[in-house]
Amino acid sequence: MVINFFANCSKIENIEQSNISIIETSLGVNTSDSPLGNDFLFFKDVRYGNKDRNFLDIILPKTNKLNGAVIFFHGGSFLFGSKEELYQDDQKEIINSILNENLAVINSEYTFITDNEAEGVITSLKDGKKVIEFINQRSNVIGFPENKLILAGISAGAGIAIWNGLRDDTNKNVIGIFTTLAQSTYNMYKWEKIFPDFQVDLLRDEYILLDELFLKFYNNSITSESLKVLDYLNEMDKNDPPIFIYNPVYEDEVITKDNIIDFNVLFHSYKHGNAIRKAASNVGLQFSGTYQETPINFIRRMVQK
Repeated sequence: MVINFFANCSKIENIEQSNISIIETSLGVNTSDSPLGNDFLFFKDVRYGNKDRNFLDIILPKTNKLNGAVIFFHGGSFLFGSKEELYQDDQKEIINSILNENLAVINSEYTFITDNEAEGVITSLKDGKKVIEFINQRSNVIGFPENKLILAGISAGAGIAIWNGLRDDTNKNVIGIFTTLAQSTYNMYKWEKIFPDFQVDLLRDEYILLDELFLKFYNNSITSESLKVLDYLNEMDKNDPPIFIYNPVYEDEVITKDNIIDFNVLFHSYKHGNAIRKAASNVGLQFSGTYQETPINFIRRMVQK
C-alpha cells in the first residue's frame, strides 16, 4: 500500500523539560529514542490495560500546544501484526506527515482472537475503547484539545476505529475516522450480500481454516445479539464523525480458479468500501476518499473544523 502525504512544517515553541517530566509521570514511562528521529518525543510501551497486548506508543512533536491527536490501530486480521510496523516504509511517511501537522500520534497494540485472554473479536474492539478512554483522560497532560481526536487504522485496525468511532459511548471527542482496507461489518453473514460466491456456512464446511477463524472470531458463540453488536454500520447516523474510506483492492471474486479463498479480496475488496459509503449516504453522514482529497488533507480538514 502506498499513500503519499504532503505536509507543511511551521515553527513551533519547544516543549519545556518540566512538562516532559509531567507527561512521563502520567504515562508511567520515560522518553526513549524515537524511531522517527530526534525531532519528536517518544514514549514506548505505555500500558493502557491489564491484558498482555495492552500497550501503546505515543509520539509527540516538541511543542507546548498540539492541534489534536490521531490514534492508530495496526492491521493483521486480528491474528498478527504489531505497532512497530508503523515505523517502517510507507507507514513511517504517514506518521511523519501527521506529526508535521502538529498532531500527537498514539500507536496501539490490541488483543488477538487467538490469545487466551480473548473472547472473540469483541475483545479487540473493546481494547480500542480502552485506548480512547486512556488518552481522553490524559489529553490535558499530553497537551492537545480533548475534542480533537481522530481514529485511524488499517484492515483489522480500521475495524477497531470504525466500531468505536460510530458508538455514542466512545466517539464523544472523535472528529474523524480514517480507514484503509476496512471491512464493512463484522457480521460475516452480511458479507454474503457483498460477494455472490461467499456463503459462510457452506465454505466453513469446506475450508477448515475458515471454520477455525470463524469460531475464534465469535468465541464459539454465534447469536443474533452478538452479530448485532458487531454490525457497526447499524450504529451509524448523520451526527457521527466523517469517515475517510480507502479500499484499493479492485477484485470481487472470493474463490479463485484454484478453488482457494482469496482472503485479501474477502477482507479488503472495494465492495466493503462501497457498502460503508452506501450506509453513510443513507443516513446523511459525511464521507470522503482519495477520489476527493488526500488522507492528510482529510485529517487537516477535520482538525481545522
